[in-house]
Amino acid sequence: MKKKENEIKKNLTMFEEEIENKKKLPQEVKDKILKKFRTNIIILIAVIIYLAFLQIGESNIQTDTYVLILKILNIVLIIGAIISFEISYRYNTNELILYSIEILIVSFFTLFLIPAYSLYYGNFYKVIICGGIFSVIYCLIKCIIIVVMMKKKYNKSLNDIKTIVAK
Repeated sequence: MKKKENEIKKNLTMFEEEIENKKKLPQEVKDKILKKFRTNIIILIAVIIYLAFLQIGESNIQTDTYVLILKILNIVLIIGAIISFEISYRYNTNELILYSIEILIVSFFTLFLIPAYSLYYGNFYKVIICGGIFSVIYCLIKCIIIVVMMKKKYNKSLNDIKTIVAK
């Protein structure tokens, strides 16, 4: 009787260890998550630098020239978004579609800055700071969602129920 109990405990600990090992993410999945995280952080840094240059330009460039620069930047961003949409359509990549939508949103924000410059002339920096804060919050939420979805996808791939049901 004692021998059976020891054998059951041994099997139970072995199963617990196996379950714990399956819960841990393999290095390749961790690398994929880290790559997507880095990409999003780089995009966030680029947007923050863009907004910082807009703020520096607002304080150092004359009004007519600054509005013209905003219009040119807006056209460039819209053209970039259209090209990005076309490339994502051609290669059918969802990730590139999401980046295209983000570029389009930044171009809409730049388009909003043109009338906001004259409306909030003394407090224009607050508009740009709000855009930066929104970008940071969006990026953090997006990174959290990516990590959760990648972990969930990995855990679903370990699930044997589909193969059991198919048999």
